[in-house]
Amino acid sequence: MAQSYEKHPIISIIYLLLLVVAGAIVFSILSIGLSFMFYGSDFMKEITSLASGHSDLNFIKLFQTLTSIGTFIVPALLQRRIEGRDSGLFNFALPTQSQLLLLAVGIMLFSGPLMELSLMINRQMELPEALRGLEEWMRAKEDQMAMLTEKLLYTTSFGGLLFNIFMIAVIPAIGEELLFRGCLQPIFWRWTKNPHVAIWITAILFSAIHMQFYGFLPRMLMGAAFGYMLYWGRSIWLPIIAHFINNAVAVIYTFVMIRQGKSYEEIANQSMESWPLYIVSIVVVTILFVRFYKLSNEKQTELNPL
Repeated sequence: MAQSYEKHPIISIIYLLLLVVAGAIVFSILSIGLSFMFYGSDFMKEITSLASGHSDLNFIKLFQTLTSIGTFIVPALLQRRIEGRDSGLFNFALPTQSQLLLLAVGIMLFSGPLMELSLMINRQMELPEALRGLEEWMRAKEDQMAMLTEKLLYTTSFGGLLFNIFMIAVIPAIGEELLFRGCLQPIFWRWTKNPHVAIWITAILFSAIHMQFYGFLPRMLMGAAFGYMLYWGRSIWLPIIAHFINNAVAVIYTFVMIRQGKSYEEIANQSMESWPLYIVSIVVVTILFVRFYKLSNEKQTELNPL
């Protein structure tokens, strides 16, 4: 990170938040404009029923895709343009060691049981009686997000599968990594002077923004994994590829199960419940991360957040 960069991190965060809000608004308006073209006089019906998840599925997917681009990708790119190269924000340099990409993929492929274990722990969370109202709201929000996810994922056509991979794997992998790991993580590093604090703050925000409270722990751990991939590997492509693999595997697995006649509820509630498998996952992921760390430092004498 360049020492000459003097803009206060709070200013950078304010800029980024304004860009996120503006991007979300502009691309939401764009979605509404396109819905008018497709639905004519019925477009207001689709818009008003969007919050409840009862809109036409094609409109939901269009809205989801465009708002994701406007909320994550566009603000991150504009922030990078505004702050310049000296800010320490992301660039698109490839990792110095190509094997790091393979290790990132391997980490994601072998982390499934570990993520399931963390999800199982997370779901056992119970708030005190005084916070019962909050817990009920959290569960209701979780159910609402699950219903939306089911609608977005449900398809039996290969064309639908390809679009779901684009909408759920490609766009979030690029957008969320550019925004969180590419922008927020280096800003928090500049603020706290501690890369590990920056990684975990970013991971917490990354998990919280998804508004799925009973999946908070695994998503936070995954966000931290992405953060360390960037910190050690010094290439934004590492967390982007890892994020893509994680989401794409889930999309493809769901597609295959649906084609076999499984309901989304059955797929979502499937559990390995195998402690030997959990242990193997923890050991393998640890070994891969150690290798990732050592390999990333073979040709680097110092680390920075890009």
